[in-house]
Amino acid sequence: MHFKTRLARKLYMKREAAIVSIISTVASRKEAGVNADYCAPDATRLSEDPMSFKFLAPHPGLATRRPALKQAKTSRGHSIFRGNILFHESLLELRVSYRLQTWHGVREIHSQYPRVTYIDDDGRTRSHTFDYFVVFENGSRLAIAVKMDRKRHLMLDMLSRIEEGGISEKDGPRLADETRLMTERDGSVASFHNCSEILASRETCSPAAECELREIVCRMTGRFRFMTLLSSSRNAAARRAAVWRLIDLGELVPEGTGLINELTFLVRDTVGSVPSEPAQLPTARNG
Repeated sequence: MHFKTRLARKLYMKREAAIVSIISTVASRKEAGVNADYCAPDATRLSEDPMSFKFLAPHPGLATRRPALKQAKTSRGHSIFRGNILFHESLLELRVSYRLQTWHGVREIHSQYPRVTYIDDDGRTRSHTFDYFVVFENGSRLAIAVKMDRKRHLMLDMLSRIEEGGISEKDGPRLADETRLMTERDGSVASFHNCSEILASRETCSPAAECELREIVCRMTGRFRFMTLLSSSRNAAARRAAVWRLIDLGELVPEGTGLINELTFLVRDTVGSVPSEPAQLPTARNG
């Protein structure tokens, strides 16, 4: 391992150890009846009430391995979704990660999990670690492999063998219900831009701006451009976040599937809010 990589990993692990030590100390003080400002991390979600917010240190979740922090040929890093650290080893994995985070009905997302085994053409046992693992609110589990589209044929063949083997490790319990291959078709640059705006709107959109825009949209008919909704606002930033929030909720539907900007035509959904992804899980065979 390169010296700089070893040093970066050492500093990262030292910082994580310090955080865990602080949390453990605070937890022990709470058990002893001493007041503390923080609580130990648990499996519960963060409260919506800012007055009851308590710090929970991010953790790697179910990850079976931690990629090196730096590598000369690939883009390494991580993002955080509901307290879980999602590692990525390329820009494609980062774009796919952002798209997964915008899916509706998702309870958990883990990276570098699960690790499964399968039988290859020569009859030998091989292992594969999926890039992402998604758990939905209804309990369904989806294992996702991220590769470039030029490797689609080889990856679909491997995923078929994994499904035939029960999506397990060494004949153990089934670790996922379905598998899926995601390529640059799913994690395009345009999709990454759109998903980034949606994730930002979830944090920055105020309820007042959302309600105000919803009242305006209810009076509009036909199609209209994104910029039309910004022209009548005194706070363009708040209005922009509200537009993206309604797009996220499915109340505003953009025409086409490419990059969404100020010139994009939008239409009001008159049927009802529609999730950004189909409800049924696609399998490895349809990619």
